[in-house]
Amino acid sequence: MAIAANKTSDHISAAQITITLDDIIPSGDVPKKYPHLYSEKSWKWAVVQRKHNGLAKAFRKIGKQLFVNTKVLAECIDSQSDT
Repeated sequence: MAIAANKTSDHISAAQITITLDDIIPSGDVPKKYPHLYSEKSWKWAVVQRKHNGLAKAFRKIGKQLFVNTKVLAECIDSQSDT
């Protein structure tokens, strides 16, 4: 029983991510900051298709600007299955 409790508490602590304002960047800055992951063109397509490609939870709209949480983006990319 103690093992199950430890697994549950480990799951909760792993799910709790500390996010700072440094983790949130304008969407257009992603290909500049991570050119090894996305070109300008591929990033624009990923943003347009974010609701279909598993990246939607990394985005937040603040006013008229679209921002990306880089920690959540990394998790989204990591959780995508290899095809």
